[in-house]
Amino acid sequence: MSNQLLQRSAILFALLSALLFFILSSWAMMEYPGGTIQDRATEGYSFWNNYFSDLGRTRSWNGAPNALSSRLFQAGLVTVGISLGAYFLVLPAIFRTAKARFLAAIASMLGLMAAASYIGIALNPLNVNYRLHTLFVRAGFIAFLAMSLFYTLSILNEPGYPKHYARAFAVFSIILGIQVVIMLFGPRSWSSPGALLLQASAQKVVVYAEMVCMVYQGVGAWRWISLRDHPDRRP
Repeated sequence: MSNQLLQRSAILFALLSALLFFILSSWAMMEYPGGTIQDRATEGYSFWNNYFSDLGRTRSWNGAPNALSSRLFQAGLVTVGISLGAYFLVLPAIFRTAKARFLAAIASMLGLMAAASYIGIALNPLNVNYRLHTLFVRAGFIAFLAMSLFYTLSILNEPGYPKHYARAFAVFSIILGIQVVIMLFGPRSWSSPGALLLQASAQKVVVYAEMVCMVYQGVGAWRWISLRDHPDRRP
């Protein structure tokens, strides 16, 4: 398999896994029995008051079995973790300059940490191993934030790579950075309904922003490979 085919395959896998996670997590939301950390009596999934992690619980907050929702969430998140791992393994090779490759290698190591954390989140449901689940959640978001910053720098140091992809990553990094601050230093979700709304909403915004950003970056990497290997096609 040629390097270009390997790179394109990893990018395509990551793009498809983002779509799969969106579909499976949406399906899982429809199957979630009900309950939040603040109100065990609610029915169904509350978009702004339930975490994504609630989908992976073996029992929902209202005490009902949550087998289908949990399996859908786990399948989607594990697939994302594996696909991101593949993507970050090939990432440095799409750059040409030594500095960009070095920065991309750091981004890849951080990205692999985030990918492994996502798999850890899926395999350690919140109600089964709270501490390990929470550790993977925090590690995943922080590693992804650091990855985004180094990925931005690698694009900026690669001549010819369209810089609007770096700007998109920079904007996403700000959004993710705000969420990390809320996650680590904001009010705990069990302390009040308002705190739960803040924490769960911030997580939703970031997860969907991350999906959009990575699809955008994947398309950008795909196009860059063509520009890199065929300079005559550049505008």
